[in-house]
Amino acid sequence: MSKSAVNISYAQSLLWVALFMAVMCGVINIVHLLFVDFVHGNPHRTQGNALSMMVEFTLILGVIAVIGTFLVFALPQFFQAALIGALGQIFGDRAQFAALLALPLTAVITWYCYDYLTPTDFNLGINVDPDWTPFKHGLSVSRYITTLIIQTPITLFSFLYFNAGLRDRSKKPVLLAALAVTVVVGGIWGYTTARDQYQFL
Repeated sequence: MSKSAVNISYAQSLLWVALFMAVMCGVINIVHLLFVDFVHGNPHRTQGNALSMMVEFTLILGVIAVIGTFLVFALPQFFQAALIGALGQIFGDRAQFAALLALPLTAVITWYCYDYLTPTDFNLGINVDPDWTPFKHGLSVSRYITTLIIQTPITLFSFLYFNAGLRDRSKKPVLLAALAVTVVVGGIWGYTTARDQYQFL
């Protein structure tokens, strides 16, 4: 197990994660619009407009998702790859499990990449919250748990992707399983946001 092989595998898995994030955002958008505009009926928007939004917003959200994925998860992926590469000289193939064991620390790195590298804390001039404070950073228990929940499937996917390559097995089952999970989660998320939107129609 060479360091270059580890780095290549984790770089490839990051590209796949970015693609899956784009797919998830697209599914969320399509399912949301499908339920709001076609199942429930939205009196404030024509179905033709909803169809165009399915196409246009899906592309826009996909690009944003890819950029966001690289900003948030590139450093954690690099950390995991570097850790496996360093320990590989001592533990051999068993070093791949270091990515799973280091997951709590990886989640901290992920949070700070999200907190400091993405424009998630800004005011558009319409925020009426009197307690709003710009650039209010910090890792709380709830934020850490949320980040850990998000980072866990990504770490697991990268681990399984690397393991398949290490054992010369096909990566298709890992990719298809990840795609299925992506579509299911995106569908549930889109339906949930649509249900929340019903009260405003």
